[in-house]
Formats: sequence, C-alpha cells, structure tokens
Amino acid sequence: MAANNMTLAESYAGFASELQWSRLRPAVSDIAVELFADWFANAAAGYGSAVTTALLGLAPGSGTAVRVGDLKATDPLAAAMINASAAHANEFDDSYRAGLFHPGAPIQAAAFAAACHVRVSGAELLTAIVAGYEISMRLAAAINPAHYKVWHTTGTVGAFGAAAACARVLRLDAAQTAGALGLAGTQAAGLWEILPATPLAKNLHPAKAAHSGLLAAFLADKGISGPASIFEGDRGFFAAMVPAQVDEARCLDGLGTQWLVLDATFKAYPVCGHAMTPIEAALELHGRAPTADLVSVQVRAHPLSLQIAGERNPANEAQAKFSIPYCVAVALMKGRVGLEEFSPQMIHDPALRDLVSRIELVADDGLAKVAGKRPARVTVRLRTGETLAAQADVRKGDPERPMSAGEKRDKCIRLAVPVWGEPAAHNMIDAISALPAASDTRKWAEELRRFIADR
Repeated sequence: MAANNMTLAESYAGFASELQWSRLRPAVSDIAVELFADWFANAAAGYGSAVTTALLGLAPGSGTAVRVGDLKATDPLAAAMINASAAHANEFDDSYRAGLFHPGAPIQAAAFAAACHVRVSGAELLTAIVAGYEISMRLAAAINPAHYKVWHTTGTVGAFGAAAACARVLRLDAAQTAGALGLAGTQAAGLWEILPATPLAKNLHPAKAAHSGLLAAFLADKGISGPASIFEGDRGFFAAMVPAQVDEARCLDGLGTQWLVLDATFKAYPVCGHAMTPIEAALELHGRAPTADLVSVQVRAHPLSLQIAGERNPANEAQAKFSIPYCVAVALMKGRVGLEEFSPQMIHDPALRDLVSRIELVADDGLAKVAGKRPARVTVRLRTGETLAAQADVRKGDPERPMSAGEKRDKCIRLAVPVWGEPAAHNMIDAISALPAASDTRKWAEELRRFIADR
C-alpha cells in the first residue's frame, strides 16, 4: 500500500491529474519537446514497416486522430496502434536504461491520438506525456530486471504509462485515472518468446500498449473502472508478472520532485539497446588494425544482453538489429552503425559475414556493477598475436553522454527526409518547436500536413 493508505494506482493518479505545464522546470519542458520530436520522426520513418503496414490495412479511413506517416485522419485507437508500431519499427526510439523500457512509442502514440481526438492544446499534450513517462519509468525500474526475463516492459508497463497520459489528456479526475490504470493493467502483455525467431512481432507490443492505455482511459471516462489495487493486489500485476519482491516505495520515490524524464536515452544507433555498448567498444577499436588482420573477436556482455540480442546468424534487418555479433562486426568494419548498415546487401556481404563468424560471445555478469547499466568489453586478437581491447560503460545518448540539441535535431531530420523530403522534415522540426504554444493539437497536425505531399 502506498503512502497515506492509498494504493499505488491512486498515488499515480493523483500525480497525473494534478500535473501542470506551467509548473514544470524549464529542463523538463524542454526535454518533453525534444522527446516528442524524436518520437514523431521515428513514427514517420517507420510508417512503411511491415507491422505498421498490416495495421494500416485494418484501420478505418477517417476519424478524429492522425497517423504521423501521412498526417491523415483515422480512428483514435487505430492511430495509437499505427503510430506506436511505426515509432518502434527502426529500433531508434527513446529508452530508459534503468527500466529496460521504451516509454516513447506507447505513451506518445496514445497521448497524441487522445489529444487530436479531444483537441487539447500542445502544452496539455506534453504535460500528459511527462506524466506518463514519470509514472511508467519509476514502475519499470522497480520491477526489473526480474520482470524482463519473460515480459517485454515496453508492452506491459507501456500500457500503464499510456493510460496515465491519456487520462491526463482527457482531464479525468484522480478516481477515474486510477480506474484507467486498473483497466490498463488487466490488458498488459508482451512476451519475449518472440525472439529470436519472430522479431517483427516486437512492434506489436508498443502498439497494443498504446491501444490498451487509450482504451482504458476512454472507458474510464464512460464510467467503467478497473481495480485501484491493480499493482499490489493478491492477483494483481506484481503477483502475476514480477517473480521477485517489489519495493513499492521505489515506485513512488521522488515523484513530482525528481524528474526521471531527464534520464531518457536518445538512441544514437538503430539497434536493440543491449547491442549499443558493444557497438561503442567496437567503434573505439575501428581503424586500429585492418579487418583482414582480425583473427578473432571476443565480446563480453551481461547475460541478459546476450539473451535478448545474441542472434548469431541474422537473416534479415530485424534479426540483425538484435545481433550483437552483427552490430560489432559492422562497427569494426565501417566505423558507423546507421540505418543504411542494415540493408540486405550489407547483411549478406561475404566479408562482413566472415567477420561475424569470428566473434565469440561471453556472458559476464561481473560487468554489471551498477544497476540498470549494461557495460560491454570487446577484445580483438590480431595475426601478429597482439590484442586490442576497449570497454564501454555507457552509450551515446545516455544521460552521462548526452546527444547535443543539434545532434537530436539532425537525427530527426535524417529520419524524416526519406519519408517527406528535406523541406518538410525541417518544417516538422520548426512546427514541433512551436507545439507548446499550439491551442489545438489536431489543427497543429493538419497545418503541418500542408508541407507534406500525399503518399
């Protein structure tokens, strides 16, 4: 039971319903805009992905919400699923290291759909997004890594974050918001059995989380309520889905005073987060010896990282992004890891495949000395008998090594240009900068569409 004899859902609901844009620290409001831009650009870039295309084929052709990829109208629940799936498709969306969690894809997709539907201001939308991040990031950190061994946090906890954000957009009171969290919890799902064979199914997890959160808020607004004891109840979320004792105080620690949204990672590489420290270590070694002189490569990483991203023989783009050997080989050979490094031609390049075959993965839980971090060490042995090694403790884009404002902007433009063209991509960034002052989110999206040609 949370403080003051309130359940955890009731405590979260009180925070979400009372949060105000005008009371946020400038650093928090600034990063909210940057996170929205990162999500929006990812949702545009992933619009043509396989799962998103399949969802598009099932969606109504009109409605009160907006698809990011073409900024056309559709049903709000469909928009939430489409935009969440698209945002996660390239493995380039934001993450929260301590929670093993991608908050942006489900939370922002659901909140944006709700904001378009009820036509709230940009500031109200961004406030709701912050509420969803703060609640879900705490929850994710408190239940992991135990929960993550079987459950994909983005699918499970993402539903709670989406529900909290949508409740705030719909201006639900605290009791209704707690009920929405209860309804979200009874829908929360996402199993890691999808890997390694069916990585595309991973995009369904944020899509369903966004859908579940928005549906929960819509139902709560209509007087349908879920249990306020959804977290700590005998048959609730913790009992069912966390095989370890949950520190409930940690679920609330610093809520409203310590802003975890500032700890979000803006991803610098379009890969599974578990492959990013191996990439960083490999990039340090790039150019120090010809690739042909590398006799063997050893990658030491946390066992959990190898469980999620240990694919040895990727056959396609989706599998390659969950392959530490592939990502390390690309970093060693090319000195960069971008979207173009996952083309079919690159994945089946004989020289790259040969290097992948020489990479050994070693599970080393001794590298995880700080909770939530996933350091990696790469050691290469040369034909001369010499060895070279590098270790990375954090990733580009993590709070300890942040991307600059210019780097974040450039990333968004690079993502949007192939979809909309360069002028529209720059207009997107300018429009998002003005979002806090927009009086109507749907009108804001409709005005942005004027700069984007029909697809």
